[in-house]
Amino acid sequence: MTAAVHAATIAALIERGLDGLAMEDIAARAGVNKTTIYRRWGTREDLLADALIANSGRQIEIPDTGRLRDDLTVFALRVRDALVAPASQALISALAGGSHHERLDDVGRRFWTGRLAAARPVIERAVARDEVARDVDADDLILRIVGPLWLSVMGPGRPLPDTFVELTVDIVLAGTPGVRPA
Repeated sequence: MTAAVHAATIAALIERGLDGLAMEDIAARAGVNKTTIYRRWGTREDLLADALIANSGRQIEIPDTGRLRDDLTVFALRVRDALVAPASQALISALAGGSHHERLDDVGRRFWTGRLAAARPVIERAVARDEVARDVDADDLILRIVGPLWLSVMGPGRPLPDTFVELTVDIVLAGTPGVRPA
């Protein structure tokens, strides 16, 4: 039942957005009584937080090409592809819109902390290969690359061709002190 309710929550979120998310709709989609949902989760926000946690486990595969620029380019292309997926857009919008709700705000922080931790090995391997100085902040470097992609997709909804992604990586690497070309 939990998986069905989570799937129904994400489907409703994609279709209706955070403001249109209703327990009655989720219950109907999941084939359960809404009182069952209220007993288990209590509030719409707690249900959404639980569904987001369950669905945020899908990680972007972290590349290991042996070269920092190539690793970051492949990673950034995968991030771009994930960002344009309807489920990802709904998830990110819900996390951004949930900043006024303590539970969703906590889910958002944990989501982004986990994503940065998962990507950190790209920079750590580059440090070991002497492509990056040890004092370069891995999270900052990753955020400088992901930020423009995220804004382009979630802001104006611009398509992001591979050339945009590659240029973003090149600009960030060129402008980051302590990054040494391989």
